Amino acid sequence: MLAACGSGPSPEDIALVARISVLEQRKVGVEDVNAIERLQHAYGYYFDRALWDDVANLFADDGTIEIGLDGVYVGKARVREYLYAFGGGRAGLRDGQLNEYLQVMPVITVSPDGRTAKARWRAIALTGQLGGEAFWGEGPYENEYVKDNGVWKIKSVHWYQALNVPYEGGWQTRPDPTGGKHVAATLPADRPPSVEYKTWPDTYVPPFSFANPVAKYAAEGERSAPTPAPAPTPTQATLGAASNVSIETPSREVLGARAAALEREITALEDVNAIKRLQRSYGFYADKQVWSEAAALFADDGTIEIGGSGVYVGQARVLAFLRSLGPESPQPGRLFDQMQLQPIVHVAADGRTAQARWHVFAQEAVHGEYANWGLGVLENEYVKDDGVWKISRHHFFTTMYTPYEAGWAKTAIPKPGPSAELPPDRPPSVEYEAYPAAFVVPFHYENPVTAVPDTAAPAETSAATAAELLANLARLEERVTRLEDIAQLERMNSIYGYYLAHLQWDDLAGIFAADGTIEIAMRGVYAGQASVRRNLNLYGLATDPQFGLQHNHMQFQPIVTLAADGQSAHMRSRALSIMGQWERYSQWMGGVYENTYVKENGVWKIKSDQVFNTYFVPYTVGWRDSQPRPPPGITASNPPDAPPTHPFEMYPSAFLPPFHYVNPVTGQPVTGASQ
Repeated sequence: MLAACGSGPSPEDIALVARISVLEQRKVGVEDVNAIERLQHAYGYYFDRALWDDVANLFADDGTIEIGLDGVYVGKARVREYLYAFGGGRAGLRDGQLNEYLQVMPVITVSPDGRTAKARWRAIALTGQLGGEAFWGEGPYENEYVKDNGVWKIKSVHWYQALNVPYEGGWQTRPDPTGGKHVAATLPADRPPSVEYKTWPDTYVPPFSFANPVAKYAAEGERSAPTPAPAPTPTQATLGAASNVSIETPSREVLGARAAALEREITALEDVNAIKRLQRSYGFYADKQVWSEAAALFADDGTIEIGGSGVYVGQARVLAFLRSLGPESPQPGRLFDQMQLQPIVHVAADGRTAQARWHVFAQEAVHGEYANWGLGVLENEYVKDDGVWKISRHHFFTTMYTPYEAGWAKTAIPKPGPSAELPPDRPPSVEYEAYPAAFVVPFHYENPVTAVPDTAAPAETSAATAAELLANLARLEERVTRLEDIAQLERMNSIYGYYLAHLQWDDLAGIFAADGTIEIAMRGVYAGQASVRRNLNLYGLATDPQFGLQHNHMQFQPIVTLAADGQSAHMRSRALSIMGQWERYSQWMGGVYENTYVKENGVWKIKSDQVFNTYFVPYTVGWRDSQPRPPPGITASNPPDAPPTHPFEMYPSAFLPPFHYVNPVTGQPVTGASQ
């Protein structure tokens, strides 16, 4: 016992119990954000394949769904009924049907009591029927979630249909033919649409469920893994008020066991982050054909299998296969963007292996020869080798490839078979057909709501002195703070994209440090918040909404590197933009951010925002035939405070944006030079 009956716990014991209780709550806060992310990602994977029962089972019993302007369907049974109607009365895709709804850009806000949450997401939709018509779609979700007996469930899905246009003509000349309505005429809703709005070329900005993380954080009291204020000195009174704390029973052995359990759980969260960093790095290396760096991410006996190519075994063979895809290092006239999206990561109980599902969205081209869209799913495996996570199995299942010019309603490119020039070591591990076939890639996990949770092994007791426990807790507090910081910075990255997409210039400038800088598209450096705000005028007037304006900037695939003192950070992330104006122009923009951040009074702010644009390509032309063009450069009427710091060229030229971080396996800087 902490203290003999009648004498009461000592101040030292009170401090131990209070600190460990607060630390447990903070750890749960990070777990909650991860669980909600997995939940919504699972929604996307099930929705893609029209697995309507699995989708419906993610909802709470009184959950609701509202897609576009169909109205609100209330209760799990009605959610299921709506989904079946949305899918044409059946579960599963028809051959030749595409129904991809990529889930990106989460901004998750958990309530202070940890029982409910809200989140904004964006869906990128590629839908249609081979031999029929293809569509581009996009729009934000504003969803709600509830924690029911320790399991997060969807309370409400509300997808605002911003864009749904035919592939031919795209958003420049084609309005949304559905008007946001899909099944309402045949399956009346329980309630009318909660918001009336018009779809493209009209524009509507749904209210944000989150506050500006800099200007309003303290007032709103959000709990989406924030960095907490220092805890007050505990007393017996505050100890007795703490949740799940008894002032009479915890022994040093029990507290030692709780600390040991915390260490295992914190390590598991760190492992998930490390695996995300590993796979996202693979994507950035593959983009620029830095094959030696990509192969170095594999275990010595790791394997790679792409489509129907067969299995290549061992790091040397992985490298040989990757180099068979093209020369090492960035190549002029070659685009090979491989976006790594929508992760669902599960680490084994022993912390030595892991599995993860990823969505890959690909843009591939050789200038003057071809340009393709690609989609696929990764079901990968990882191994922890001497404390470092490595890829043990990289398995890409091709969903769909199609020529840019034709689109998926007209042409489906078969998945490649084994190479005659570089035969694989083993035949394909799974026989399947890509689009137009409707193959469901096997899931390594069960439905996150209906799955029976694993029974945790009882924690080992540990006798420790108060000083030893306090030292261990101090180390764990530092680790949890770093987990919270990474969650906050990834959240900030998504918020930046939403503000940029909707021309929310004051809010966007408000998340910069007072001496922050912005440098986009070689327009030069704008230094200080006032100059950042002035720079944003280059992209349009902050009058939202604007009829017929597409300025959708999507940010994803973040890699965060915290400084040792936790007061600054770097982040590499990917940008993809759907841009244009009704009946005037339409274009794609792709690029890479290398940003820095600073923590001021416990709140993260952008210190420097720098974008290296990969391409600006007219929608009607595409990457095969697009003409070389320089980045926009300096605008004389709104000049920068300093010239560009790092000149670059865009596709079809080749440029490797500098990496702020080392290869996560080798620990060596990445230069792009052949090894």
